[in-house]
Amino acid sequence: MRKHLLLNELGKFNTFVTCTVEGLSYISPSADMRVPHMFISGTNWASRDIRRFHALATQYYGVDDNSGYFLDLGANIGTTGIYFIKKLAPNLKLLAFEPDAENFKMLSVNLLLNDMEDKATIVKCGLGNKFDEMTMYRDLGNPGHNSLVDKRNGIPTETIKIMPLDAYFAENNIAAQDVKYIWIDTEGFEPQVILGAKNLLAENPAPIFMECNLNPWDNSGLFEDFMALLTKYYTHFILLKGRNETLYPLEALRTLERPANALGQVGDIFLIKAGVIA
Repeated sequence: MRKHLLLNELGKFNTFVTCTVEGLSYISPSADMRVPHMFISGTNWASRDIRRFHALATQYYGVDDNSGYFLDLGANIGTTGIYFIKKLAPNLKLLAFEPDAENFKMLSVNLLLNDMEDKATIVKCGLGNKFDEMTMYRDLGNPGHNSLVDKRNGIPTETIKIMPLDAYFAENNIAAQDVKYIWIDTEGFEPQVILGAKNLLAENPAPIFMECNLNPWDNSGLFEDFMALLTKYYTHFILLKGRNETLYPLEALRTLERPANALGQVGDIFLIKAGVIA
């Protein structure tokens, strides 16, 4: 209760709030609930899921963490990428994409706070299946819910640039084989992100962890293309919901029940590449 009261008071008089959890430090706007949540819980945001991703990638892929990149697609203020590198894979480099201007500033500062500026490349851009400019709907109370597909009235918006991941890799001479992990948190825009990485996946079907936002996937007009690409390289997925982990064939993405919430989110999924499960 004391922490809740303290946060309420700090939020009234301060533009930004900070906290240190699990040896890592973060700053965010005081309206963003992410840092206050970490302050109250004493744990890094989504640390359980980040550790699960690392463990599953080790189990199913035998990932070598001695070199390469952790891709944080939809990096927000950096709580995923920073935690992964600092706590789980210190020899990897971080390549992070974040289109929101305020989040990008906080991401830049949080990398400095955690002595990660020399191990990270951050790009102020969204990812999709083509070059574009789009309207992003900004959730000031939880910028992790900023969305290109959940078009809510009466909230702030920002015009952002979109590019394919393959184009960035080609322009910057990054080898597909250097990618060790792909974390996607794009609030329903996952099919577009995946379809913009065709060349990467063709050369290196790396472990992917992403939200399973079924309603926008269905409504994107790209679901069949999305499934066709995934089924070339992956055969199964593990659905992570709460503490449960359930293995499904990839085709089950077509038949999972679509929840009534706006994004139809049923949890997170971890993709398993072809040849691992008979």
